[in-house]
Amino acid sequence: MAPCAVCKIDTNKYRCPRCLERYCSVRCCRAHKELCTDNSDGNRREFSNQVEFEETEKPCFERDIHPAFREVTPETDQVPEHLLQELNGSSKILSLLENPHLRAMIENLVNTRKPDLAMASAMREPIFTELADACLSIVDRENPNLEPEAVSLTGGR
Repeated sequence: MAPCAVCKIDTNKYRCPRCLERYCSVRCCRAHKELCTDNSDGNRREFSNQVEFEETEKPCFERDIHPAFREVTPETDQVPEHLLQELNGSSKILSLLENPHLRAMIENLVNTRKPDLAMASAMREPIFTELADACLSIVDRENPNLEPEAVSLTGGR
């Protein structure tokens, strides 16, 4: 852990995109933003050289995405708002999310640089597959490949 650039509390939460200094909260972010300059430490120059190098190859978001996930078109792969609201109100999903191990797995998926490997690992965990099945039973009810016990979670539809 590194200390927050503003209040000096140990943190790993947030990092300034300009100078790469760490900060712990929105309040510290705002305070740091007012003081941050393009020349903070030597980190800015190092970071800008790194960005220029990466941009000459491929953008980092393309380079780290597994090829199978690059072909998805946004229009055909979006969940409608009403189904997202159903996910939000699902008592089954909320009860699963009370599990701290599951929450840690999800946080790891969000923060990892290799989401395809992290997802493959998570799908081997029964608690994670139970969450995935519960989500799919709501957003993909008409899928003939959905397992019967997952469909029964939503009342048979």
